[in-house]
Amino acid sequence: MQKTPEQKRLKIIIGVLILILIFAVSVLGLIIVSDKKAHDEVSNRPEVETALFDEEANSKEVREEEKKSAVIIDNSNCATGFGNLMLINPNFKVTTSWIANRKKQLISVSKTYGIQEGNKNNGDNLMDAEAAKHLNDMLKAYEEYNPGHTMVTRSCFRKVGTKCGRLCAATGTSDHHTGLTCDLIDPKYGTELNTDYYNSHKEWQWLRENSYKYGFIDRFPAAWAGGPMSEPINVDENGSTGLYETWHFRYVGIEAATEIAIGKYNDGKYDSLEHYLKQIGKVKDLKNGKCE
Repeated sequence: MQKTPEQKRLKIIIGVLILILIFAVSVLGLIIVSDKKAHDEVSNRPEVETALFDEEANSKEVREEEKKSAVIIDNSNCATGFGNLMLINPNFKVTTSWIANRKKQLISVSKTYGIQEGNKNNGDNLMDAEAAKHLNDMLKAYEEYNPGHTMVTRSCFRKVGTKCGRLCAATGTSDHHTGLTCDLIDPKYGTELNTDYYNSHKEWQWLRENSYKYGFIDRFPAAWAGGPMSEPINVDENGSTGLYETWHFRYVGIEAATEIAIGKYNDGKYDSLEHYLKQIGKVKDLKNGKCE
């Protein structure tokens, strides 16, 4: 049956309307998608801005912390520029003003980590922040190894030296000025710092074997004492320290501590910090306090 002209026109009109409807739906869909995208961008912007702000704040905090922890170099001692490897002894002395400034850069070990100072006459146990963190890790490891036992400090940073013979260092010559050192003891084995009691102090033996894992070294081993402790102090050009103390542990960083403990530059035997610094080319003259 042939369609009339009116039917043909109606069919065309209906087709056009369908096309218009399809176009309208497509446009509406695009508008909805665009609005959603814009809404998501707006919604996420505060989070991004917050993240950027936090990142900037953290970076600023890190910069401030680095600035605070950056050790000031003492012009009278080139080895104060060695960071964690700094050297202070009778041949590499520091001034009282340097010591005072160094104190300002340290944190309280007791307040930060709850590690107690065993001798209240020593005041607060102050230490470099990086070293203190590793000290805390080390003492926790000891407590796991020896349940029911804990170590305390018996002097960390010292602003002034002491006068008690060979075992003590005068102001300006003490490793305690570095802020990287603590004398350590487990009170359950006794409270006296005496090398004669080494065999009965399990903590000193454990520290000698394990401290390097946490960046610490036995700062004054017997082999590097430079002679009997009854004789005058001898800090010579070969790397002797002049002291023998089984409780004195110094932070130098894990890499250096490992190399010192395994004797990388000392035929496989425990090294001294002095000898190590000369072997790695940082110190030129150990006797006269000269760096490379």
